[in-house]
Amino acid sequence: MTCWGRYTTAYRTIVIKEVLRFSRIWIQTILPPAITTSLYFVIFGTLIGDRIGEMDGFRYIDFIVPGLILMSVIQNSYANVVSSFYSAKFQHYVDEMLVAPVPNWVVLAGYVSGGVARGVAVGSVVTLVSLAASHGERSEGW
Repeated sequence: MTCWGRYTTAYRTIVIKEVLRFSRIWIQTILPPAITTSLYFVIFGTLIGDRIGEMDGFRYIDFIVPGLILMSVIQNSYANVVSSFYSAKFQHYVDEMLVAPVPNWVVLAGYVSGGVARGVAVGSVVTLVSLAASHGERSEGW
């Protein structure tokens, strides 16, 4: 049996716990980045973007969309891992994970994978918001 095969149960358990943790409170974890991005579109896309105009055939809002999406993804991925570690520390179950017969890299990989899952979820929602905002601006104008 491979090294990874022995630890898949521990890894999957941590990932499932992390995904369920941020999925249960989606109003606090997924919705705020979408609202924040919408505000960025209103402020930067409308107020500042109209003054800047097009650059080499690209509108300013089209230029800032990838940065806003990645900003949300990176912030939420990091916030997920940090809040999980702090809650594990304050609730004193980090001790149980450290004494379990599981290497530290498996625990770390589980938490990082949970952060990646939250980042993908937030990135998908923010991308949908940006597509809607960008399409709405093209057809109607803000």
